[in-house]
Amino acid sequence: MSSTANLPLTDVEKAKLRKAKVKIMELHTFEKEHIAEMLDVSLERAKILKGLADLKRVPSIGF
Repeated sequence: MSSTANLPLTDVEKAKLRKAKVKIMELHTFEKEHIAEMLDVSLERAKILKGLADLKRVPSIGF
């Protein structure tokens, strides 16, 4: 697994994660409601970010 998760976060969302002392790699561990509250985004946006974070956790098996 890579050391960074490339999620489509805005600069404001990244700043809010830093303020909450949450690493991008830890985003998959939170419920979508908590992500929405923490980042002050819609529940739909939180659901997308949670889904992408979960997807990034799947290891690549190569060829």
